[in-house]
Amino acid sequence: MTETDLAGLAWVRLTFVDVFGTSNSLQLPAARYAEAVAAGELFDGSALQGRSRSLESDMRLAPDPGTLHRVGDVGRVACTVRTPAGDPWPGDPRTALTAMVGADSPISDLASAWTAAAELELYLLDDGGPVDRSGYFDDREGLGMTVVRRAASFLLGAGVGVLSCHHEAGPGQYEIDLAPLGPLALADALVLAKQTVREVAADAGILATFMARPLDGEAGSGLHLNQVVPGMVADGGHLSEEGRSFVAGFLTHARALAALGSPTVNSYKRLHAGPEAPGAAVWAHVNRAALVRIGGGGIEYRAPDASANPYLLVAGALVAAADGLANNLDPGPPLEELVDSYDPSLANAVRYQPLPRSLDEALDALLEDDVFVDAFDHRLLANLVSGRRSEAEEYRGHVTAWELERYLDEC
Repeated sequence: MTETDLAGLAWVRLTFVDVFGTSNSLQLPAARYAEAVAAGELFDGSALQGRSRSLESDMRLAPDPGTLHRVGDVGRVACTVRTPAGDPWPGDPRTALTAMVGADSPISDLASAWTAAAELELYLLDDGGPVDRSGYFDDREGLGMTVVRRAASFLLGAGVGVLSCHHEAGPGQYEIDLAPLGPLALADALVLAKQTVREVAADAGILATFMARPLDGEAGSGLHLNQVVPGMVADGGHLSEEGRSFVAGFLTHARALAALGSPTVNSYKRLHAGPEAPGAAVWAHVNRAALVRIGGGGIEYRAPDASANPYLLVAGALVAAADGLANNLDPGPPLEELVDSYDPSLANAVRYQPLPRSLDEALDALLEDDVFVDAFDHRLLANLVSGRRSEAEEYRGHVTAWELERYLDEC
């Protein structure tokens, strides 16, 4: 860090995410930034528990100077969390991913070769409804595209590669495609992208949401990861033997990984719904409803949605793939037909396992998966699972508009 990095800055936002992936920040006068880099900045670490936070616990935010960027006279920097003594805190999502990609990690070789582009989908709403009625790749200009393009320009200015942006299938639904990045850089970029879109939308007087399925009867919003590892996909889109094991890791751990990639009650209103939302752990080349799709030289993981914590999602993807590679797992043949028309008589040939139907089912699968339990710090998993369980419990006691419409006069 040099004085040039801070020139013209009045404030610096020390940003971090809680266990659920929610963006948080502590804002410092720019004159105190160098001190924070050197020693960390004390804050209440219970914020990492999200809405389930209880007792205060002093921790330190450690800025990563390589992520510092500016918007006007305000800087923004991604942070990891350390103990008061300065040691890494494994209950922090960014710390967990940093450890997994580090030189001492058993999956460091895979992590160093792994890159992924991300398709980030979202809805823009005005007074609760979609900001427009446009459709897939619609060329009409309007407030929605202006907001998305402005957010993409901010990201480019912050050094995040943006491949494209366009209107998606739903009314008021858009997609921003981020260029390939390594594990930690991609997770940082996704956190920044979501917060940037929210802030630009708010400036325009509308709401940006990354809910998996915010509008009844409309398409859900996903977060597809287009992964590339040298040697996995050969010419013509055929998987190498290592590529097959890589894919098999995702199929084997698909149900546990759902708890990280589809982490809310609402996520399961997207999965199993519509022609392009995965419902089962299958792979394919042309079947867009498959969990994993091979194309364009990459391996696309299609189940996650943008409510996922990017650090835990990327970490989980690496854990699943690494286990597939370490144990030479086999994915079986691809399922190129639509999953809805799957013939059970193919069970001995095609690997087929439904994804969880609910958040509780996904959390159960996570806790039953020894590979995932061993890969993550127990405090991080405990905070994640207990927090999401409480959400699911609260939801079960909530009376929905559907129930009132269906049963109020009938019962």
